[in-house]
Amino acid sequence: MVAMFDRKPLQFKRQRLVAIERATMKSILLLFSSLLTALAAVPFDIRGPGPGSIRVTSTSDSALVAWLDKAGRPCSAEFSLDPAKPLITAIAVNGKTIISRAQPVYRVSTGKRRGGFDQFFDFPPSHPEGTRDFLGDFKLTAAHAGFDGDRLDISFEGLALGIFHGDIHYFFFPGSTLIQQRAIVTTNEPDTAFFYDAGIRMTVDQDRRAGGTMETNVVYYDTTGKLQTVRAPHASEWNPVAVRYRALSASTGAGSVAVFPPPHRYFMARDYTSNMGYLWYSSWRGNVSLGIRQLPDDDSPYYPWMNAPPGTQQELDLFLLVDDRPAAAVLDSVLPYTHRDRFVPLDGYRTFAPHWHYAYTVQAMEHGFDWTPPFKPVLKEMGVNMAMPMDFHGDGHPSDTGEIRLRELKAYFDACRAQSDANFLLIPSEEMSTYLGGHWGIVFPKPVYWFMKRNPGDPFRSTDPTYGTVYHVGSADDAIALLRAENGYMYQTHPRTKGSTGFPDRIKDSEQLKSPFHLGAGWKAMNTDLSSPRLGDRAFKTVDDLNNWGLHKRLIGEVDVFQVDSTHELYGHMNVNYLRLPAVPAFDHWADALAALAEGEYFTTTGEVLLPRTSLLPSPGQITAKVTAVWTFPLRMAEIVWGDGRETHRQTIPLTDTKEFDQREFTWQVSAPEWKWARLELWDIAGNGAFTTPIWKN
Repeated sequence: MVAMFDRKPLQFKRQRLVAIERATMKSILLLFSSLLTALAAVPFDIRGPGPGSIRVTSTSDSALVAWLDKAGRPCSAEFSLDPAKPLITAIAVNGKTIISRAQPVYRVSTGKRRGGFDQFFDFPPSHPEGTRDFLGDFKLTAAHAGFDGDRLDISFEGLALGIFHGDIHYFFFPGSTLIQQRAIVTTNEPDTAFFYDAGIRMTVDQDRRAGGTMETNVVYYDTTGKLQTVRAPHASEWNPVAVRYRALSASTGAGSVAVFPPPHRYFMARDYTSNMGYLWYSSWRGNVSLGIRQLPDDDSPYYPWMNAPPGTQQELDLFLLVDDRPAAAVLDSVLPYTHRDRFVPLDGYRTFAPHWHYAYTVQAMEHGFDWTPPFKPVLKEMGVNMAMPMDFHGDGHPSDTGEIRLRELKAYFDACRAQSDANFLLIPSEEMSTYLGGHWGIVFPKPVYWFMKRNPGDPFRSTDPTYGTVYHVGSADDAIALLRAENGYMYQTHPRTKGSTGFPDRIKDSEQLKSPFHLGAGWKAMNTDLSSPRLGDRAFKTVDDLNNWGLHKRLIGEVDVFQVDSTHELYGHMNVNYLRLPAVPAFDHWADALAALAEGEYFTTTGEVLLPRTSLLPSPGQITAKVTAVWTFPLRMAEIVWGDGRETHRQTIPLTDTKEFDQREFTWQVSAPEWKWARLELWDIAGNGAFTTPIWKN
């Protein structure tokens, strides 16, 4: 007899065992995968607690940042700690992902500097060793987060950039969706000249189309100021574009991102400000890339590149502005950072910008004095109230000793008068390169006729029946006598570089340098060293030395560029002096502007930082600064600079608690034993700044 039994319970048990085995295996695989991920993740540390306005946390494979924008909307950023994955997992605003699976992009061109780091005309591509180009190679090895005031710096080690090596940093600011991407890199090679391109490559799935193609729209203002929306070609190449305001944007899913460089710091000093297409974009196989660039092959000696002294930490910046709005709206949100490239009105001040080589006079003589030169509408739109051109610098006939020179001077005065009005003033001046050392600007409080040469037998002063008093200048003594006779002023243009290399040092004991008609030196961001938080260190060192020599000298912001028109990238090369004046002087009273300049009644700025009220109050061994400041980008620092007649000293005051688009009154005190002179500077996170004229103890 065969025993009978039910097979269903056994089959059910086997099914349960298989399910348990599968679940166990799945758990083991998940655990193993998590273990592999944890093992793959690089170390991440958080240095010190933050103030609470920005929070940073981490998981086994991610670093997480959370903060609120100015409207109180939640914002977040997630970075991968797995080197095999894109560095930026996601950046979101108000719960909407704006940037996804993104990677920073960097590229550098390097060459050799000849004649020192203040050399302007050496043009690195002409060096016998040539130049080299390197694309950045980023392999994440470690990550760190730290707070500087109330802002967060999250950094990632592992960037190789040719002869440079360093880290990628992202800076976050409470109350803002502005993000600063910065590569901090160092080289040990001597005499390095370089420039960099930067960008961000983002995965944008919604732009994908059949066949692996893309449909990406890019938005920017063209050089005429017209808003353009263009379809990016489906190609891997970078597409350079000449834009106004140095910014472009694109939709990236639930929102948009705009990119732009530091407004001034990114632009090396140049004699010509042609817009060479400083922005780029590409759309290729699921990725959208946006960035900034320099022109790599400009065959011009007036293109000095940037400096990277050995061991210095070069800061290669790119700004991102993210939001959940359309691309055009996000692009428009970039423009207030530079007041739409305008020097804004300030009660009690008028803006003054000297040193332009327009070759205006010879053109006005050809076109007529009613002809509007192309620079005039550009300057007026930028908010420049007073400009001081320096004609006959490679144009006209400055060396003529007869009727031609006098006729051109007469035309210069008449042309400037014709283009001056109640809100705009042209002050005629010239830049000299003889007699008094290096290059120097010369200006008089009224029209003055003079020759730059003195023929044998010519008197110093003569009378012409048409032009009146005419001076004949043939030596340093003659030039000094002319300045004194007509109450003129001079200053050293671009000190210690270009045609003023070696000056004013070589005339340290000269009569002209010790005279009150010598106002000091010109200030411009030339040459560029991105390891400095300031612009124009060369000029600052010059004026500080002058004052330590016992002289009373100031810096005058100067532009020093040639022909310009409305298509140029002029703002990036600009600075102005805000002169304390109740109104723009009439042409016949331009002496009022020169008087404010000579008395130091002004401050100098790149435009983003304003100093409507400042005072440096001296006392024995101490200096107190009282400052009212207005700014756009968050501030980085203030500095009270002072000298004791032997050395220059700096007291740096961090301003890392400041927010964007703000104003505040500050009071600072510094110990300054045996001080002889002092001045003040303020700088923001993009290298924009403002500074005052010095005060002197005696």
